[in-house]
Amino acid sequence: MFDDLLFQAHLTHWAEDLCVEKLLFALDVDDGWPPVAAEGVWCERDGDLYALKNVPLFIRGLAVGDVFRAQPDPVNGQIFEFELVRPAGHSVVWVLNNDGLDFSQAEKRLLELGCSLASFEKSSMFAVDVPAEVECDEINAMVDSLEEAGFALAFPVWRHDA
Repeated sequence: MFDDLLFQAHLTHWAEDLCVEKLLFALDVDDGWPPVAAEGVWCERDGDLYALKNVPLFIRGLAVGDVFRAQPDPVNGQIFEFELVRPAGHSVVWVLNNDGLDFSQAEKRLLELGCSLASFEKSSMFAVDVPAEVECDEINAMVDSLEEAGFALAFPVWRHDA
């Protein structure tokens, strides 16, 4: 429990230093997917504009660094819709590991390419942030190798066309 409190205090301090806040996005659950009804993400706010600071696990259409306009619902504070104002050039790949495959080598290679990852261990899922600086050929080869290895992939934001 102490570690959880320390971690939460660290996140709060981190959020205060960067002038960010956590926004809660309402998700459409269809036949049990996604396994949560809302996702919280860190955003930097400037008026009614927000810049996304972490890779989303279940939110379609937003990637790290994207600037968007949104209005939290007055009743529950959740975001139900947003308008993309300025895309940052990042892509997002969702990797679902339904078969218990070893993801460690793929994770290492993605990190070497300059990507960052978030995970939702309950569903063996990873969200991969692919910065604009990552070469198209390199990330496309990585995506091909993940598919060949048997991972299920989705591309909620893809801006790395060759």
